[in-house]
Amino acid sequence: MWAFAMARKVIKPSANRRDAVSDGRGPGGRWRVRLLEGVIIILIGLNAYLVYSVATSSAFSSSAERTDTAVIDPSAFQVQVEVLNGCGERGIGQLAMRFLRERGFDVVNIDNADHFGYRETVVLDRRGTDGPSQAARAVGNALGTHHVLLQRNEDRLVDVSVVIGRDYGELLFYEEND
Repeated sequence: MWAFAMARKVIKPSANRRDAVSDGRGPGGRWRVRLLEGVIIILIGLNAYLVYSVATSSAFSSSAERTDTAVIDPSAFQVQVEVLNGCGERGIGQLAMRFLRERGFDVVNIDNADHFGYRETVVLDRRGTDGPSQAARAVGNALGTHHVLLQRNEDRLVDVSVVIGRDYGELLFYEEND
């Protein structure tokens, strides 16, 4: 019996000692546990908010990049455009220039193309790297053509060249003036 009482003395005093408060079980340590729980809950909430904000912003940007008809403010890009007459129709460059300027593009040059045999209007991105930029696509969308190509040319002093082809009658600037 004496051995049993001895074992009891070894187990029981450790739970009743004064330093048992430091592990959070006593009345003085309870506020620390509650404080740590509160901090953990706040950190979990902050983490959930950050994950949600990153997920929604990346989903928005990827869906905006996929749409070809997205409305883009050209003044945000400060796009310098040249219009080249590739169809031989007199005054067509002036019509396209006015139309693009009304939509915020900076048309800095109007000229004839290297020949008048272009069947389709083409928007050429002169500064892109991995494909046509959003700025070039915005010019194409404004005109109503999906023929937007990357054709880098460091000698050209513009960001985008528009070559008006014989399909000018189907473009938005011509329909508006018709």
